[in-house]
Amino acid sequence: MKYPILILFLVTALAADAQEFTDSISGKETTILLKKLRLQQASPSERAVLQKTALSLQVTGQSLDERSHDYKKSLSQIDKAIDLYEALNDTLSLAFNKKYKGHLLVRLDKLSQAKTEIRAAASLYGAARSGTGVASSQFDLARIFEFENNPDSAVYYAGLAGSYWKTQGDNQQILVINNMMVYHLLQLSEVEKALLIYQESQLLLTKHPPHWQPLLDFYFTSMLLFRQINDATNAAHYRELYTGQVDVLRTEGITARSYYDNMSQ
Repeated sequence: MKYPILILFLVTALAADAQEFTDSISGKETTILLKKLRLQQASPSERAVLQKTALSLQVTGQSLDERSHDYKKSLSQIDKAIDLYEALNDTLSLAFNKKYKGHLLVRLDKLSQAKTEIRAAASLYGAARSGTGVASSQFDLARIFEFENNPDSAVYYAGLAGSYWKTQGDNQQILVINNMMVYHLLQLSEVEKALLIYQESQLLLTKHPPHWQPLLDFYFTSMLLFRQINDATNAAHYRELYTGQVDVLRTEGITARSYYDNMSQ
């Protein structure tokens, strides 16, 4: 238990430091420095102040989201950070905050705006040659299309993200994406494609034991797959593996279900 407590302490400390710094510099002062920056008249020390202000706003925004679940106030802070990072030409920080803004807009049920922000983040990550950032943004888009019950687009963006993670040999990420693709390919009645991806995931499981969540998702989506092709034996096998893993986790104090089991309710 000491690690979650330590992480919570660090997040709390960062948020407190960020708030203290943000409070120490007035909005008027920031506006003056931002104007100088845009006119290319800001000194290195003034740029450093704006960089620290942007980070403080970002951390405060994340804290409002993660600790208080106040998504509107969080969005206000992230928007201010975006303005500063844009003026500072800090591409990676701008990409991160655009992506984070997309996450907040999803929370606020503004899915169309969320997609716009995350697409912008993917483009910025691409400009910065961050394949991880691009793939992560593509997966976020897949999730949003999933929320919109648009399986075609969910499969498309999941496939793009999966292509990158395969080049990195990240089996955990590949399994997460494969589970998503199998679920939505079954919605589209593309059973043969789903079966090929299932077989790929089966091979991945022999290489490295995954976290329990993608494992539950694999068992559940495999059960759905075999039900759809009328293979009762394998469907029952994966149903047994799924319920068995749920029971094992329960004995460890973890209440869990497959993400796709929850979606199917």
